Amino acid sequence: MVKFLFAFLLSTLVFAQGPRFVKGIELPTGYERIQYANGSYPEYLRGLPLKSNTEILKYDGKILRSSWILYDVLAVLDMPLLYQEDLEQCADFSMRLWSEYLKSMDSLNQLALFDYNGNSKLFRESGKSFRSYLRWHMAFSNSYSIKQGADVVAADTIQPGDMFVQNTDGGIGHVSVIMDAAVNPEGLKIFLIGFGYMPAQEFHIETADGEQGVGGWFTLEGYLAFLGGMQFKSYGTPALMRY
Repeated sequence: MVKFLFAFLLSTLVFAQGPRFVKGIELPTGYERIQYANGSYPEYLRGLPLKSNTEILKYDGKILRSSWILYDVLAVLDMPLLYQEDLEQCADFSMRLWSEYLKSMDSLNQLALFDYNGNSKLFRESGKSFRSYLRWHMAFSNSYSIKQGADVVAADTIQPGDMFVQNTDGGIGHVSVIMDAAVNPEGLKIFLIGFGYMPAQEFHIETADGEQGVGGWFTLEGYLAFLGGMQFKSYGTPALMRY
């Protein structure tokens, strides 16, 4: 009886803290997660752990106090920043997620990120460690680099790992990453989408409002409307891209 009570209280505590992984975020009624191959990038992303709270930490370890003004946070990845520098912003976190996936698959020989002009730079030819390779790209490339180098994706084929890349002139831009996808019987797809931002900070998943999606998940059109808001429209028209 005591063991049962302890187990019940423990499960209640875990439940109260919210989902532990991206794939544990609740689906709206009538939707099912789209299936992807085991070992794929989409499956890696939906298996990433989440923090037990929605506090976003900056690179200096301080809580981002303005987050409640800028964002409507659904969840925050439990992936602490690598550097105590203002490096891991939006484009940089997309680079890190892709790199961490290949590292987890023991496939760093396939890792290639882009220099500022979008030229592919292979990790295996860099002569750098994983951390120093990532740091170099975070310091010397940005959303413009990804837009110049990554592959364009058709809207009807987007999946977790794909990015909304905004940068028209090489200056400040923005990158959002699709983290999960689901579909209903009528074929309407919805997505969990998140981003890092400035200053360098932990990656969070944004909540869709009632006009942008359903149950906190975005439709494609809803997220494009979100990016067209005052906060992001100056970064340019979003392009759908894939590493």
